[in-house]
Amino acid sequence: MADALKDNPAINIVTCEFNPPATEVEINETKIKFKLTPAMLDFYNQVNGINIVWNRIGEKEIPGGGLAAGYINILPIQEVFKDWENIIYFDEEDPCKPLHPIDFFIGNACAALYLNGSDNPEVYYYYRGEKMRPLGVDFEGYLELLLKSRGFWYWHLAIAGPEDFNPDAPIPSEERNFRKIMPQLFADFDGSDFQRFNKE
Repeated sequence: MADALKDNPAINIVTCEFNPPATEVEINETKIKFKLTPAMLDFYNQVNGINIVWNRIGEKEIPGGGLAAGYINILPIQEVFKDWENIIYFDEEDPCKPLHPIDFFIGNACAALYLNGSDNPEVYYYYRGEKMRPLGVDFEGYLELLLKSRGFWYWHLAIAGPEDFNPDAPIPSEERNFRKIMPQLFADFDGSDFQRFNKE
């Protein structure tokens, strides 16, 4: 994906950083807290965090609001499984306490594992101060969608939908921009890969 972005004449790469693989110590310390899935082990044994920022050349800002840009910030394994008190949750009763961000793509928004005791936790979209919303995928599924979306500005909302379900509500501008602009930038984009998970 990174190579394809660099070769795309419509794209300007702002940042493209791949961390070295997680160390055996970092992985073993995480295993004490959580039983890592095969997909997690495979990923973090190859790279312990990714930071990619790109934008459309000449037309980064979208009329009406939003950005024609991509933001990916896959956190290192030791960050994912730390205590997120006062960042994600603020007291023991906070329903967001089980969330552990894996992709903190924007300062106030992330995709996070919901660690509720499952051996293969789901990934949720979370904007601080709003309701957390399931994306209907696990860690591996999230990475697959991330590759297809190239981290486009708030692509998660194409799956998560608005905070409160309303079938008569207009499509959020972030989702509309994602579905409109992605085919202009990437010939292989298939919008059917991004179906609303919450439909009611």
